[in-house]
Amino acid sequence: MIIDGKDAVLGRIATFAAKSALEGEEVNIVNAGEIVIIGNKNSILHKYLERRRIGTMSKGPFFPRDTKGIVRRAVRGMIRDNRYHGREAFKRVKVFEDLPEEMKGKDMLEIAKARTDKPIHKIKIRELANILKQNREI
Repeated sequence: MIIDGKDAVLGRIATFAAKSALEGEEVNIVNAGEIVIIGNKNSILHKYLERRRIGTMSKGPFFPRDTKGIVRRAVRGMIRDNRYHGREAFKRVKVFEDLPEEMKGKDMLEIAKARTDKPIHKIKIRELANILKQNREI
């Protein structure tokens, strides 16, 4: 199964991917940088920067800075990965920054898109990752 992440909401993609992986399907999420998180941009940035600050150099929890890691972390939060069944399901989830060559031309699922007809507060994962990479000292 290939899920297109362009303008899709992170939570909706993560729940769908987690459920499908637990049912035994191989899940590929493409266009991870185009996935959006809905909410106030400043509060989202504050939340993720605070999570990055908590993880010290030798102790966790460690939170990712790249787009693929942010999406995988969201999916992991919806799978009980401390159990064998959950670990095996999480191994079936693959995340790609863009659309790989071998997946071009194949059918892709489109999960509920972010509503763009109204002005809505949102931030793309790619923008969030760039900000997290720049704030290394926090």
